[in-house]
Amino acid sequence: MSIPWRNRFLLLLVPSILSFLFFLSYRSHAEDPGLLLNQNASEESNPVADSGPPPNILLVTAFFPLSKSKHTLPEYEWWLYQFLAGVSTDVYFYVAPEMAQLVRRCRGDLPITIDTRFGSPFEIPPLNGTRARYDAMHALDREAARHSPELYAVWNTKPFFLDEAVQVLARGGKEYDYAFWTDAGSFRSTHRYKEWPSPARVREIWQEASVLTGEKTEDLLFFPLTGMPSARSRRWTETQGPVDAEFSEGSFFGGSPRTVAWWRATYYAYHDYYLSLGLFVGKDQTLINALFLLFPARVVAVWLGDPVPAPVVRLLPLVDEGALGHCGAEWYYYQFWLAGAGERAAMRALWDGEMRWGWAWWKRRQRWAPPVHTVTA
Repeated sequence: MSIPWRNRFLLLLVPSILSFLFFLSYRSHAEDPGLLLNQNASEESNPVADSGPPPNILLVTAFFPLSKSKHTLPEYEWWLYQFLAGVSTDVYFYVAPEMAQLVRRCRGDLPITIDTRFGSPFEIPPLNGTRARYDAMHALDREAARHSPELYAVWNTKPFFLDEAVQVLARGGKEYDYAFWTDAGSFRSTHRYKEWPSPARVREIWQEASVLTGEKTEDLLFFPLTGMPSARSRRWTETQGPVDAEFSEGSFFGGSPRTVAWWRATYYAYHDYYLSLGLFVGKDQTLINALFLLFPARVVAVWLGDPVPAPVVRLLPLVDEGALGHCGAEWYYYQFWLAGAGERAAMRALWDGEMRWGWAWWKRRQRWAPPVHTVTA
């Protein structure tokens, strides 16, 4: 029985397409010296960075179970364990009293301060007495079906919790060079991060960013980006309120104690101002976006879509692992970017084992990360 001519055409077309994609993939890998000869470009020592003692770093987080949540308590427990049992950096953890034992069990013998002063996010000083206005504000949320006033409060506690932790520990004689907020549920899969973020990496990035921006290192605030403001943001004015767009990430941020104190004061000043105007301030991302536009010189970031490094645009979206190769979930790319060289190598090995293609040349192709000098300022 003969094969119909249309089927014969497909039999020829499919191998041709696969061969073409293979050729492009191999060619873009082989021709790019940054991919082929210098795969650890982002791990090289930056000439700007000094060789002083590594900075002391504090991670701050919180966990308040919500009455309405997209995730179950066992899911949160798994994420907490991934974070607390793996990362050895000092942690300051705000938690409702009834959840304190869970946090301590997940952390084990690693250093942690557990703060149970607040049973609800509405109990922190900046949000005290705002419950009724948050309930009313829920009607303004275009995603009201997915969100709750309680969730708004959780999002808006972060600047307070971060600065408050630094101050509490300083009063007890423990001071840090950098402090970062990290969402308690941001480590959602198996990882190899230990001393995270890497103190040497943080120092390198802040010094490089200082050169790029002209700002002092102690005045720079780090945030990951998931995009860039649209062209219409140029016409935005302060009185228009929070910017409802997707370009900031609130999962991780921080800087020096001086900067986190400034961020706390600035964030709640505008939070209260916009709330008094009857504007929606329930989603922290939108308020963060507005503050980016008001104080751009103080913000330093890593952005997955950075158009400067050529290899980004030469990867093939249909067949490659992601925008930058296999670097895990793109929302949490900052975790890999802020890790030390050894831990990045360990994560690559972990991701190699999870890749859908096992060819050696393909694994090399997927191991690209932007060099530190492409940090966005």
